[in-house]
Amino acid sequence: MDKTTKIVVAVVGSLGLLSTIMGFAAEGTKLTASDVLIGDGACYYPRNSSLALGICAALFLIIAQVVIAAVGGCCGCCKSRNIPSEKNRTIGVVCAVVSWIAAVIAFALFVDGAALNAEGLRETDTFGQCFILKDGIFAGAAVLTLATTALGLTSYVLLGRQPAAAAAAAPKAGGGIAMGQPQFPQQSPPQWYGQAPPPNYPQYPPPPAQGYGAHPPNQQFSPPQGHAQV
Repeated sequence: MDKTTKIVVAVVGSLGLLSTIMGFAAEGTKLTASDVLIGDGACYYPRNSSLALGICAALFLIIAQVVIAAVGGCCGCCKSRNIPSEKNRTIGVVCAVVSWIAAVIAFALFVDGAALNAEGLRETDTFGQCFILKDGIFAGAAVLTLATTALGLTSYVLLGRQPAAAAAAAPKAGGGIAMGQPQFPQQSPPQWYGQAPPPNYPQYPPPPAQGYGAHPPNQQFSPPQGHAQV
C-alpha cells in the first residue's frame, strides 16, 4: 500500500466514522412523544440536537463519497491509477455501485430524520396526533454509512492494485531501465585509420659501382706499370 492510498484510507475512514458516530448520537437524542407539546390542533417541537447531528452526519457521508470517487477515478470508469486484473476490477466496480446505493439511502434517512426533529409548529394528523420519528431511523443510517465507507475503500484499493504478473514484471524500485549500446568485442582500428596507407614498393639491392661512378673519398690510385714516375 503506497503513501497516497494510506492517506485516502485515513481521510475517508475518518469521515465515515464521524458520520456513523453522529448518526448513533442523533438516534439517542431524537425527540420522543413526551417531548412534543400538543395544543389547539398543533404540535410544538422543541429545539433538539439531533437536527444538527443528522445534518452533519449527512454532510460527512457525502464528502467521503465525493473524495473517494474523485481520487479513485469515478469507480474505475473515468481513469485508473493502475491496470487491475479482471477479477479485481469486477469486484471493485460492484463494491463502488453498492456503496453509492447505500450512501443515497443513508443520506435520505439522515435528512428525513433531521427534518422531523426540527424546531417549530406543525399541524396534527387526522387523528389529532403528532408525527414522531420512528426508532431506528438514525441508527439504520449510521449502519449504512459504515457499510458505505467499507465498500468504498474496498473498491478504491482493488481498482488501484496491479495484477501479480504485472507487479512481478515491473522493474524494482531504484533499478531503473538499463540503457546503452549493445556490447560487441572492440576491434582496434588499423594504424593508417584516417589517412591513406603508405605505398608498398618492392625493395631492390643497390647496383654495383661501374665506370666513372662515384668512389669513396681519399682513395689512392697506384700508377700504371711501364711509366716512370716524374
